[in-house]
Amino acid sequence: MSVEWIPQAGAIVLAAGGAVTDAMRGKIYNRWVLCGLVMAAAWVLFVGLWNTFGGAVEYGQYPQLGQWTAADPRTNVPRQTDAPAPWEVPEGVSVKTADAPYPSPDTTVRTASTLPAPAFWVYLAKVLLNALLALVTGFILWWFGLWAAGDAKLFGVLAAMLPLSTYSQAYMALFPAYVLIFNTFVSVMALLVLEMAARTVRQVARPTEDETQAWRKSLKWVRDNTGQLLLGFFGILFLFICIKTLRMVFRDAMSAYTALDNKPLVFLVLFLVFMPIARAMRRLWVGIPIVTGTLAWIVYVGLYPTDNYNLGTVLSMGSLALTLITFYILYGIYLNVFDFKAVKVWELKPRMILSRRTQEVLKEDEDLLDHKMGPVAADGLRPEQAEVLRRWWIDRDKGSVIWVSRTIPFAPALLMGTVLTVVLGGYVVWT
Repeated sequence: MSVEWIPQAGAIVLAAGGAVTDAMRGKIYNRWVLCGLVMAAAWVLFVGLWNTFGGAVEYGQYPQLGQWTAADPRTNVPRQTDAPAPWEVPEGVSVKTADAPYPSPDTTVRTASTLPAPAFWVYLAKVLLNALLALVTGFILWWFGLWAAGDAKLFGVLAAMLPLSTYSQAYMALFPAYVLIFNTFVSVMALLVLEMAARTVRQVARPTEDETQAWRKSLKWVRDNTGQLLLGFFGILFLFICIKTLRMVFRDAMSAYTALDNKPLVFLVLFLVFMPIARAMRRLWVGIPIVTGTLAWIVYVGLYPTDNYNLGTVLSMGSLALTLITFYILYGIYLNVFDFKAVKVWELKPRMILSRRTQEVLKEDEDLLDHKMGPVAADGLRPEQAEVLRRWWIDRDKGSVIWVSRTIPFAPALLMGTVLTVVLGGYVVWT
């Protein structure tokens, strides 16, 4: 058995501990994260010493992990520089085969014998770069309020702990821990689906007025956002058309510097640009030409199909866009409707996060949010903010309960994502 199981088991234990403390105490302790950093440093030191004394290390099994000139540790066959995008795979051809379509005629194949010997310092540099990018990614997600600081730190440490060979089935050069964060977000969506299913069963068996109102609000949220979601759908289709056309015109140049054959990466890019595209298309001079041009293109390829443009291409593009929209609907409903928990106003504590329901009530007093209490950070209320809010809520006679966010369960999702990454060695989907 490979020694890599030691840090992998340690990462799972660390993620499990973070999930437990987050569930019981509502936080992930810094000392727990520090233990993970110590274990990550100890593992890297062990790899160097183990290699010195002739032990089998991961960049011995996957030489590319110790070389700058190779990116994919799965095989010595170099990655095709012009693989098809997820929406343009020819029928009957897999993007994973060595005989991938669209070979570049001037590609120079470098065999293992022509590559430099793997070196520990290169491996160390890749480990540190991966951990640094994970930390930056976690900070960005914290900055935009998608998760708490503890989740961001835990993700960075888990990325540092997991050996690079863990991603043997889906290695991404420079930032292989992207697999971990992708599997974590898939786990988040799975948890949200399970929770909504449980809410549905509970409401059918024992209906409550609060839950009934929540379901009504969810339907209203979908109705209110249908137009924006539809604009985003056409915007994504238009983006696909532009990318596909550019790939045909500048195939060699684009394929050398992009990874458009990586479906999870494409999904991330679409997730990031979906809302900006939808907002931009609200302007008539942007939306009308894009929608009209996209519909005209669909009609044209239906009447005059070619190998590169046909209804199969449209269906592939549309299915990916619909998957993205489904994600936004589920995420939006949870965040804007179901993410609340009633607590007694005198039990309001620091680090609690206000639900959207409470935020709507507070908007009636702009001075409260701007001066008296101030904006609430992603990590929740500060002690002085909790005290000001308690007094304001009681003085304004808003009732005996206040609604706080139950928060999206990222700590359990990080545990699930870590286990899936270790077991599968790649993405939970599209592996």
